[in-house]
Amino acid sequence: MTHGELQQRKTQAIAAVFGINLVFGALLAMLYPDLANPDAAPAALAAARGSGLNIGYEIAILIACFVWLGFDSRQLEIRRPWWLNVGVVLLTSVFVPYYLYKTRPAGQRGQAILSFFGIVFGSLIAMMTGMFLGLLLHGAPATQPGM
Repeated sequence: MTHGELQQRKTQAIAAVFGINLVFGALLAMLYPDLANPDAAPAALAAARGSGLNIGYEIAILIACFVWLGFDSRQLEIRRPWWLNVGVVLLTSVFVPYYLYKTRPAGQRGQAILSFFGIVFGSLIAMMTGMFLGLLLHGAPATQPGM
């Protein structure tokens, strides 16, 4: 693959991250509508955390992250050590910035790390947008009169 093709694949992997978050947010709101109800939200959140949906989300995000890392490593012509891969699985928000710091030239490190956290923030916005759309499609949870 050429440099341009690898860059395109990296961009597609980032777009997939946003898409995964958008879809997960919608599914979360539709399957656990009580997340929007302040009284029932803690129980709904506990149920969502242990659900197959959450496990599927975690796996999908990790796959998209590793796809991006794979294309980035190929583009830079480097090989990631095995312990970095394990670190990305266990603590993504620490090991991806570490990877970016170690693989970028001195003048580009800050921009790369800020871009990563921008993608994380954008993912949260995509998830919240998905939740909003999910509530619109599925309907907000019923509230009891007088509450």
